[in-house]
Amino acid sequence: MALPQELLVSTLLRARVQDDQGADHGVGHQVWMHPPAHRVLGWASRPTSFGPTRSVWRLNQLRQLQGDVAVVSETPAQTQQSTLDLLPTIMGAHLYSPDGLALGSVVDAVVILPTGAIGHYLVARSDPRLPATSRWRLQPNTILDQQPGRVVAAVGTLDDLPLVRTGLRTRALQTSQRWRERLQETTVQAGRHLEDWLHSAPLPKHHRNRSQGPRRQREDILHTDFSGSGQGPEREVWDAWEHPPHRQPFSHQDSEIRDPDHESWI
Repeated sequence: MALPQELLVSTLLRARVQDDQGADHGVGHQVWMHPPAHRVLGWASRPTSFGPTRSVWRLNQLRQLQGDVAVVSETPAQTQQSTLDLLPTIMGAHLYSPDGLALGSVVDAVVILPTGAIGHYLVARSDPRLPATSRWRLQPNTILDQQPGRVVAAVGTLDDLPLVRTGLRTRALQTSQRWRERLQETTVQAGRHLEDWLHSAPLPKHHRNRSQGPRRQREDILHTDFSGSGQGPEREVWDAWEHPPHRQPFSHQDSEIRDPDHESWI
């Protein structure tokens, strides 16, 4: 398989190194870089699981990438882990803003293989070993200061950087934000539709009758026909009473009580 023009450092370190004779030199262990120039010079592999010996390869020794196998040419340089620990690197350094705000850590980089130049770094907010974590792109020209384990960049927050890969947490936050915006938009539209309907709907009949007042109701009662036949002149409501309250005759019992000649005490 031909080499690509760009390669992630993490892909190179995960690959098992084999020479053109098929000899196994272990899995990639550490990148070898020149931080001031933002350039990768090579990487180191660990031939055995135990022991401090490391095999160091130049970047131009890489010939092919066959899945998880990196095919190299020539022989490596042998060194100790203690020597590799003295090499400067940006990988794994904590990223800070100019105000001293901790933003994350530099966890990966894109290397242009023909030259070894770093196209851009990848920054993670949390532990990069966690699966499905987000990655933000950091350009080398935004780095203001480099110290062992510490990098200062002209960035206020991670949101100022382009998002390369969305993690589960970031994806959940973005999804919930979209749902909140849709719910708010739907609520506003429903309120507008309700206001338009209230303005355009006709008033009920009983609302129109109320505007005529109680006078119309009294006139309807006074002009009601109580004859039952529906013919003849209309009669007032007082004519329908055979014995109005002020004209009702007194009963015999009431007359006896009111007659002074029948008073019991006389």
